[in-house]
Amino acid sequence: MWPFTASMQSVWLALYLATFALHAVFVSTVAIGTGYALVRKDALADKLRDWLPFLLGAGITAGVAPLLFLQLLYQRRFYTANLLMGPRWGAVVPALIVGFYALYLAKASVKWRRPALGVGLACFLFVAWSWTEIHALMLAEPAWRAMYAAGDRIYAEAGIVPRLGLWLGAMAALFALVAAYLAPSRLVALIALKGLVLATVCALVIGWNAAHGWSYILLAAVAVAAGGWGMMLATGRGLPVATGATAAALVAGAVVREAPRLAFLEPVRDEAATAGGFPVFAITLLVGVAAIAWIVRTVRSADS
Repeated sequence: MWPFTASMQSVWLALYLATFALHAVFVSTVAIGTGYALVRKDALADKLRDWLPFLLGAGITAGVAPLLFLQLLYQRRFYTANLLMGPRWGAVVPALIVGFYALYLAKASVKWRRPALGVGLACFLFVAWSWTEIHALMLAEPAWRAMYAAGDRIYAEAGIVPRLGLWLGAMAALFALVAAYLAPSRLVALIALKGLVLATVCALVIGWNAAHGWSYILLAAVAVAAGGWGMMLATGRGLPVATGATAAALVAGAVVREAPRLAFLEPVRDEAATAGGFPVFAITLLVGVAAIAWIVRTVRSADS
């Protein structure tokens, strides 16, 4: 099924989208969860403060694979965008470091909890904006020359704001997906619904991208997810429906998001086509998943 064909690129693309989806779940929970813990005082906020440092570590770790595949698939465009943004793009790393320690401070200190969560949220929003910016810059090759000539480090294109809003809405729905299993409530369902509305409105502002059948799968998944979250808001039920549909929307949305960049895929080099290494990747992936599962089990047993 488009865009997956019988080629080495399709294997890399499928792995990129799968690992990106996993990464999106973690970082969405961290970014929106930090905001939730900042403004709310309830059982979910207490659980989030305990889990956020671990979830951020998991999100950063899960982001390594899609970052490597991204560089492999779009070498020239990704590296050019990196160089154009320069130190401005490099600021993402210290922002994540500051955010990481801010979450630990919020967990350990009641006195500094709110300031630390505020700093952490600001850092994560900066990172989200930066990734949105570099994604748009990768697609804007004609604008590269003017940006380089002017010495600009910020790509202030008008579409970045609605694209960032789209992602914040999607992140709210993904956060709700995780939060509903930590501490189910109708408030969580309301957050998911508001996130889906925000993402839909921003998608309409950006413009409809008919990425073959995946766009219609995405529309159907969002509609079913909204129904499931609405049922949970009204009756407290419907979580399985919301879970399945939100997960389907995540996968379809990842493909639709990638559609505009597929024309810029780098051709497969001969040495890459004949290189091995997939068994090592698969084994490492299984070991990593097992390690994370063991850590989660250990933390849960310690809490009980």
